[in-house]
Amino acid sequence: MNKQKAILILLLLLPLLFVLHFFGSFVTYMFFDSSWHYSEEVDIGSLDYSSALTKAEKAGYKVEGSWPWPGNFSGFDPGDVPEVRESFGSDALVQNIRLNYNENSELMVFTCEEGPEAGTGTCVAISNFSHSDPDSSLQILEFPDDSWMLDKFGLLFGLDEKDSEKYLEALKKAAQNHTWDAEIQVNESPDFPAVYAYLMENSDDSSYESGLGFNAYPTEVFLKDGKRLGSVKYFIPQAKVVTIDEGNRYMVELDASGKVRLEIVMHAGSSGESIPEEEYRAVFREMFEELGLSRAAVDSFEFFHSSSKVW
Repeated sequence: MNKQKAILILLLLLPLLFVLHFFGSFVTYMFFDSSWHYSEEVDIGSLDYSSALTKAEKAGYKVEGSWPWPGNFSGFDPGDVPEVRESFGSDALVQNIRLNYNENSELMVFTCEEGPEAGTGTCVAISNFSHSDPDSSLQILEFPDDSWMLDKFGLLFGLDEKDSEKYLEALKKAAQNHTWDAEIQVNESPDFPAVYAYLMENSDDSSYESGLGFNAYPTEVFLKDGKRLGSVKYFIPQAKVVTIDEGNRYMVELDASGKVRLEIVMHAGSSGESIPEEEYRAVFREMFEELGLSRAAVDSFEFFHSSSKVW
């Protein structure tokens, strides 16, 4: 190991050693000398997600989460599509739309993540997964047929043929400056109700896929004769409402689709202890009422108990 590498490793380890030296016993005490009460996830039905969080803050609860408010993450408003609202709630957004030309090529629409339009603009990309060299430009021969592209631009943005041709030419030009795919930014937002109607009418089967880890939101996949016609990935906002009662941390984790999970992390030094069931259910009933949710819904949760101490 050379000297520079050794110095770099030492610099990275020093902050960790500092924390362990001064706070190690406290951290260990907090995390390894506590008890928990928790439930599995329960679908309590339709709820007004934004209203629930607003009421939570007004009641003095702490609201945590990656995207506690719909405006804090990017996506397209699905508009008036009852199937989506019923499945994912009124605050769900569309992260991306994919339309498949064949098993290798797809047209994708998503909220721009980079550039001056990041978070608000609409990006359109064409990909061909049989493109062998990820460092080379996508060739025009690897594009779907022009007629298919023009039809899909019209569907996505309500464009006439002349405007669709402008977008197609822009995409072909962009291919010369990209590797792997071609991407452009457009001024219009997609007409999601029209796209969803197209996918519903032209597919003969559909299902949901869920990813793993961070941003593991559901993807609705549409098939035609066993082949992928298109898909839609949804953003479902989620948050955690927190309060402290007698030193114990009560948490209501909820998302816009109506799925809720409850948890209590008891105070440090509580390992081996528990809270009477009626006592903690009473706290959750009060929280539900403050959030505008049904108090009776708390009765549908089954709780489990765990302790950090191993006897």
